Amino acid sequence: MFNDFYFPLISCLASPSKPPGIWKKICNAKILSASADLGRLVENPSTEQGASCWTLLYADIQLAMGLDSDAEESYRHARKISRASKDEIRVLSSRTTGWEAFYRRRFSTAMACFELVANDPGVDRRRRIEALFGSMSVLFELGHLNQAGGMLDEIELEVDQIGELDDDKGAWGEIVHTMRADLSLQRTLRHAPQLSDHVFWHSGQLSDPSRLDAKPELAAERLLIETDIRVPVLRGRLEYKESLDRLTRGQRDALTPLLEHLDWADTNNLTRYQRNVRLEIALAGLIADLPQVAERALGPIINEMPIGFDHRQLELQYCVARIYQAQGRAHLSRQMYSKYAMTAIHCAREGACDLARINHRRHDAVVVDDVAARLPVKYRRAYKYLLNNLDRSDLSIHEIAAEIGVTVRALQSTFKSHLGATPCEVIRQQRMKRIQQDLEDNREAGGLLVHDAGNRWGVPNRSTLLNAYKRQFNEAPSDTLHRRQPAN
Repeated sequence: MFNDFYFPLISCLASPSKPPGIWKKICNAKILSASADLGRLVENPSTEQGASCWTLLYADIQLAMGLDSDAEESYRHARKISRASKDEIRVLSSRTTGWEAFYRRRFSTAMACFELVANDPGVDRRRRIEALFGSMSVLFELGHLNQAGGMLDEIELEVDQIGELDDDKGAWGEIVHTMRADLSLQRTLRHAPQLSDHVFWHSGQLSDPSRLDAKPELAAERLLIETDIRVPVLRGRLEYKESLDRLTRGQRDALTPLLEHLDWADTNNLTRYQRNVRLEIALAGLIADLPQVAERALGPIINEMPIGFDHRQLELQYCVARIYQAQGRAHLSRQMYSKYAMTAIHCAREGACDLARINHRRHDAVVVDDVAARLPVKYRRAYKYLLNNLDRSDLSIHEIAAEIGVTVRALQSTFKSHLGATPCEVIRQQRMKRIQQDLEDNREAGGLLVHDAGNRWGVPNRSTLLNAYKRQFNEAPSDTLHRRQPAN
């Protein structure tokens, strides 16, 4: 993912409290060491005001390393020991939920949470920048490179407003410059004429390469010369990008520094980032008509082909199909490209639905729907929070009540008297509606699993899903899929 490299840096800069030495280690590309130091601090209970911030930062790095379960536990601990005000807790809860939803690929929920933080009038500017970065990451994953560039412009405007006496202003500026060069090269990789059959990125509905940002494009090597990038880890990223750019032009000697960067990611346990680096090297190799380089880069992940339609295997399927083609294995190439095309269609449709939900929320920010209109004003916020977190299987009534500062009993009583249903019943009903909508929207994909829809909306247990769905719609989820399946 585009954000995997930048997330630890931005999280650390946005944190109001950092343990001594942690930022320096992250700056010097020692992410694993910084994580170990934070882990030791978190394991030893502290009464210091910054303890919850340190735990939050630790959780963010765990998330970047792919340790999702550990990160979830650390986030929970950070909330437990936090001494922040109710408003601050609300913002931090939305921010944390946003990042967890993003890494679970629940992009609509993630964007809703990031926008809530960014639009909060009382939020700290650093947290606003972090939220805008989250929104930019969502847009990139949905294939909207130009909109991601527009979001980067907003980030730059916010960074410009940071006071000149702020010690971190220079680091924020360097991150913006590096990300702008990064987006430029991402366009080179995703919109290359040599990869015109990479349909997910070339789809006119998702991204129009002719509509570039108003900002001038900067090659990575030019940026290194013209901009004083002092943060070592950022210089490392730019040097990696410069080598990647050289590889796209067929310069084989660029492979050595690329593999060194890959080793750095491996050494620091950045598993998600390491996988993305492999895919970027493979794409660059295919652009340069060096399929053997692409095959070597993919190495350990080339056989990772889980069943179903998963955005994370999109690039891998495409690269493997092209490698098979170059090797003259036409049958295998067609077979793999067919899988890739189905995954691309699924991801495009799912992304379009996510974007539609995002745009709908922007035009309907006051009253969520007719259900919310029946609730007292204070409890509408609880209902909106409930909707934004439906994908979380751990969503609890206690959490919703704490979000608006009422007791669980008051929350249940208000929902029951105004809606005729308890919060738990509303959660179940809304989840089933969204699962039904997903099944109907994707019925033509011919491969969507009921279990996938359940996982997406916080109902991983198959028995619970089947029973609740039957009670609400008087039919099984599989019936919904087959009822409207078009005839061949």
